[in-house]
Amino acid sequence: MLQSAWPAAVEREAARGAGRTFLYAPPNGGAAVLRLVVDPPNLLLHFAEGARLPDPAGLLQGGGRRGRYVCLGAVASGDEAALRALIAVAAASASAAFEIDIDHKLGATA
Repeated sequence: MLQSAWPAAVEREAARGAGRTFLYAPPNGGAAVLRLVVDPPNLLLHFAEGARLPDPAGLLQGGGRRGRYVCLGAVASGDEAALRALIAVAAASASAAFEIDIDHKLGATA
């Protein structure tokens, strides 16, 4: 589902403790936007900037200052469109942030 919701994402596996972790980043570089943690029985999708994302379906969990996650095992089939929308917004936000970052000059002020 991740690949169909964000086909341009670059996927890489990260070695982090037990289970498997996959990172998804914009194709033009930058930090991972999504992190899929496969640690049976859990399957969690972390959004790096989840606190900033619109979430009308209330899928995002967690109370961190930036990150939020979705427990994919708890997503109802009727909420798949909302999850795809969250992924699309996160991907679009990452692309916009990257475009801003490449124009930033060291020592420049906002």
